[in-house]
Amino acid sequence: MTKKPATLTYTYAGLVDSILTPVDIFSGVYDDIDSYLTNALWDTGAMGSVISPKIAKKLNLDVVDTVKIDGINGSSLAEVVIASIHFPNGAVIKDLRVAICDMSPGNEVIIGMDAISQMDFAITNGGGQTQISFAIPPFNTRIDFSKT
Repeated sequence: MTKKPATLTYTYAGLVDSILTPVDIFSGVYDDIDSYLTNALWDTGAMGSVISPKIAKKLNLDVVDTVKIDGINGSSLAEVVIASIHFPNGAVIKDLRVAICDMSPGNEVIIGMDAISQMDFAITNGGGQTQISFAIPPFNTRIDFSKT
């Protein structure tokens, strides 16, 4: 029997220029007690997910690799750790390789395409409000707005 996807929808008060949702970050072993609750920025332009050095230190995450990061400010090397992301709908992406990078103030987590590709994810902006909806794992069918 196929497990029903965990779904979640956020509706913002108006049109927004960035998508932020709460997440809990856990060390690579999801059953660990320690976690870090924060808002995550969803970034479809980022190939990989990122956490701040503060989160990595608080969760005592072990570095498993180094990766080259290309961003708007150029290239740099970043340490890689294993972390799990827990969403408010109960869904979890386990054992994700995430880079440790300094980010702009107020940002501690970026959810990149490595995580987004493991779910169905839609953004709509009707009625002057931005809404996102996602399901983990993805459904077998796909959304096709040209057929609505």
